[in-house]
Amino acid sequence: MADTIDKRAKESTDQEIRRPRTLAFVITFGLLIALSEGLLRLVAWAQDAVGWALIDHDIDLLWAGFAAALVNAIFTYTGLVALFAFFEWRHLGFKDFRRRYAEGLLYGATAIVIAVMLQTAAFSSLQTLDFEPVFQIQDLGPVSLLFPIIYMVIIGFFEYWLHRALHDVPFLWRLHAIHHQIEDMNAARSYSHWAQDAVYLAVITVPLIFLVESPQGFVALLTTFYLISNYYMHTDNPALSFPPILRHVLADNVYHHYHHSRRIEHWGRNYCSFFSFYDRIFGTQHMPRDETFHATGIDGYAPLENWRDYLIRPFTNRGKT
Repeated sequence: MADTIDKRAKESTDQEIRRPRTLAFVITFGLLIALSEGLLRLVAWAQDAVGWALIDHDIDLLWAGFAAALVNAIFTYTGLVALFAFFEWRHLGFKDFRRRYAEGLLYGATAIVIAVMLQTAAFSSLQTLDFEPVFQIQDLGPVSLLFPIIYMVIIGFFEYWLHRALHDVPFLWRLHAIHHQIEDMNAARSYSHWAQDAVYLAVITVPLIFLVESPQGFVALLTTFYLISNYYMHTDNPALSFPPILRHVLADNVYHHYHHSRRIEHWGRNYCSFFSFYDRIFGTQHMPRDETFHATGIDGYAPLENWRDYLIRPFTNRGKT
C-alpha cells in the first residue's frame, strides 16, 4: 500500500515537473514561429519591392531578379540568426557575441551570395527550355490543401539520402566535412560549404522544379518551421528543444546535435533535418533520452583559418592534421 502511494506521489511530482517544461516550450516555440513567419513575410515584401523598383529603372530582368533574390536571402539569413541569437543570448547571459557569431556570419553570407548566383543562372537557363512541370498546382484538386505537408515529406526523403551520400562518398565528404568541423554550434554556424549547396541545387532543387510548379506560393505558416529548420537545428539552447515524444516525428536541436557529436557511438546517426522517422525507417536513428548537447566537431581537421580557406579547402589538402 505504501509503495503504491509513493509511486502515485512520484508520478504526480513528475507531471508537475513536466507541465512547466511543456508550457515553456509551447510559449517559447510558438513565439519563435510567429516571429519567423512575420520576418519571412516582411522579407518577401522587400524582395518584391526591390525587384519591381529595379525593373522600373530599366534594369535587365535577370539582374533585377538576382538582386531581389539576394535581398531575400541575406535578409532572411541575418534576420533569422538575429532572432535565434536573442533566444540563445537569454540562455547564455547575453555575452560573447563576436566569438559565437562573427565567423559563422562571414562564411554563411559567402555561401548565400554564391548560392543565389548559381540559382539565378540555373533558373535563367531553365526558363529557356520552355518545359511544363509534371504536376500543375491547379490540377491537384483537393490534394493542393495538403500540398505543403506532401512537399515537405518528399524533400525530407531526398535530403535524407543526399545527407547520407555526403558522409559516404569521399569527394562529397570533403565538402561536408567543413560543416562538421564546427564547434559550439549556433544559428550563425549552420553554414555549409558553397560547393555542397551547389550539389543540393543540382540534386534536389532543380529536379523539383521539373516535378511541380511554383511550390513556394503554397508554403504557409504550416511550413515556416521547415524553412527555418537549418538554423534551428544548430542552436544549443535547451529552451528550444522539443518534449521527447515529439522527437519520434520531428527532429529538434538536441536530435541533430547527436549527429554532430564527437562520440563514436553517435557517428552515422540522425541524418534527418526535419522528419525524424526517416532515420527510424532506414536504421540510422539514435533517439535522445534527455537534453544533453554533446561536444561537437571532428578530429583530424583543423578549424578554418580565414575566408579564403573556407572557399577552397575541399579542393586542397589543407586543414587535415
